[in-house]
Amino acid sequence: MRLLLALLVGVALGAGGVLYLIRSGAGDFLVGRSERVEDLERQLRDGELQRDQLGRQLNDVVSRAGRMEAAFADLERRFHDLERARGEARP
Repeated sequence: MRLLLALLVGVALGAGGVLYLIRSGAGDFLVGRSERVEDLERQLRDGELQRDQLGRQLNDVVSRAGRMEAAFADLERRFHDLERARGEARP
């Protein structure tokens, strides 16, 4: 009889403890310290760092493309000026 009573009290206390951990948020701390969650957080940080690096590279490529476009427009203008000057030199 004592064994059955101890078993029932143990089950009730265990269920109450689990419900407390789930409802109070204290379980989040226990889950947050698990190896899998820490691994996922590390992967997330690595992904964010890689995203930031790719964003900087994209900005660099865009600025280089803008400079190349300006240089090409200047070259094209100079070419047209030379053609015009060459055409005026030939009567």
